[in-house]
Amino acid sequence: MFLVDFFSSEGMDSNPDMYLFKWQHFVYLAVCVLLFFLLMKVINNRNKTVQKIIIISSCLLLLIFKYGGEAIFVWEWNHFGATISTASHPFWDVRTFISFQVCGINNVLLPLVIAFNIKPLKNFVFSASIIGGLAVMIYPVGVLFGDPIVITFPLLRTLFVHFLLVFLPCYLIKIDNFHFDRRYWYHCLLGSIGVLIWAMVGNLFITPGANNMFLMVNPFANGPIPIVNILPNGWHVIFLVMLCALGFLLVYLASNWYIHQRSRLKG
Repeated sequence: MFLVDFFSSEGMDSNPDMYLFKWQHFVYLAVCVLLFFLLMKVINNRNKTVQKIIIISSCLLLLIFKYGGEAIFVWEWNHFGATISTASHPFWDVRTFISFQVCGINNVLLPLVIAFNIKPLKNFVFSASIIGGLAVMIYPVGVLFGDPIVITFPLLRTLFVHFLLVFLPCYLIKIDNFHFDRRYWYHCLLGSIGVLIWAMVGNLFITPGANNMFLMVNPFANGPIPIVNILPNGWHVIFLVMLCALGFLLVYLASNWYIHQRSRLKG
């Protein structure tokens, strides 16, 4: 019975904002922050073997969690249809291979970009991964679900994936494996346009009625965040675009500030 409950997506649709800004949410944030700084501080970043282990294991975990979750969703579809959760879907579904959400896209792209050293995608994928991971930590609607004491694979999947999306690019910056280059800022623009188009393909043609990347319906409507919670559908996209642009700017500034401070201390 434990294994049946562990490998189940039941509860993912129930009260998606149940723990928003409550103690469970703050515990989640605190654990992420503590784990991030502990890993950054404790890991021997000068040891090349350790670096490779961290990078390879993080990439593998991202893909294992992604496709392990998809295996559960496909199995549930084959046995129960869509009665357990809306995550369930047939194997021959594009979501089995890559999703329409920015975090789901980077869940696949980030390990591939690192493994194959795809340089033209790094500025966008690394920055978008950090932004997407942090956004979900700060506003974990649909991420923290079910009984907080009952741990399931889908729950671990989403918690660990969003943490790794933030941790892995930052770790690569720390070990001098990568730095954001302001000359290629337009890579972020082109990448953003690309994922927005992909999300709209999903919203309009693949899964009509979906709200991928929150482009169709304001996810903050009637929520706890002032001003944003009253924006009409459609107009809220302007706010989201501005928020993402600010996110890219802050990621670039923070990264360059860190690199400058490290160089100054070494010098």
